[in-house]
Amino acid sequence: MREVKFRGQSGKAYSFVRMAPNAPWAREAGIAMFAAQGPFGWRVVKLTTLRGRLHDVQPIWAFADAERYGAKVVFVLRESDAQLRSLVLSDLNSGLNPVLEAEAAELALAA
Repeated sequence: MREVKFRGQSGKAYSFVRMAPNAPWAREAGIAMFAAQGPFGWRVVKLTTLRGRLHDVQPIWAFADAERYGAKVVFVLRESDAQLRSLVLSDLNSGLNPVLEAEAAELALAA
């Protein structure tokens, strides 16, 4: 696992850990970023909230959706505070311009 930093619109750098797609990353509390390796670095396909629930399938479906657009890599930012998670997700969505934008309802989700 390797740490990679991505910057949001605010300019703040957030540390993500690269996870194996088949690892239990969906159980984490935080933010998942699905990306594809491009000729000039990472192309962010989708960001989604990880609520830290054992059997939460929403992140798995989000990854499946992102795979349709070429995502093969999962990065996870661990954050247990739901309010902070929402703020970070909003900052990253604004700054990274993902291929698939998070839905407004997804940004408002609290733990």
